[in-house]
Amino acid sequence: MRVVVRSLFARLSPFLLCLFLILFNKIPFHFLPNYAYGYLWCLIPIFYFAIYNPKLLSVWAVFILAVISDLFVQSPSGVIAFGYILTFFVANFFRKYFIEMTFWPLWGIFFSLLVGVEVVMYVLVCLLSATFVSFAPVLVEVWILTLVYPFLIRFCAYLDRKARELR
Repeated sequence: MRVVVRSLFARLSPFLLCLFLILFNKIPFHFLPNYAYGYLWCLIPIFYFAIYNPKLLSVWAVFILAVISDLFVQSPSGVIAFGYILTFFVANFFRKYFIEMTFWPLWGIFFSLLVGVEVVMYVLVCLLSATFVSFAPVLVEVWILTLVYPFLIRFCAYLDRKARELR
């Protein structure tokens, strides 16, 4: 029984981390600029697990997380889901190149991917809402997620290591 619980925790830990980050997004951090929109904290674990252990966080789990996140954020339905799945597929597609990289180039690649995904999501929001939305929150989100990346990646690596030990 104990082995089953440990194995189940090992399989669900990335999903639970992303779920926690989605709920964490609802805490009002008034000291952060433009936080009324919320940030997509889950892009960092999705990026990590798509590269290093895509079996722990599959595309179906990413889709479920995206639907849950779409329910909490005030954007047109499906935009966040598209961003999450796009991040997963791009990171997973280039996985064989990314997995060999050290931290610094991978941080730059995450920044580039984040900018690309955010721009695509911004265009989708503008098209689906039929109004021009300010680009400032997108820039702030990219800046903050890029700064948080090293800390959250270390925690993802810790979770991944523990999940591999528990299996």
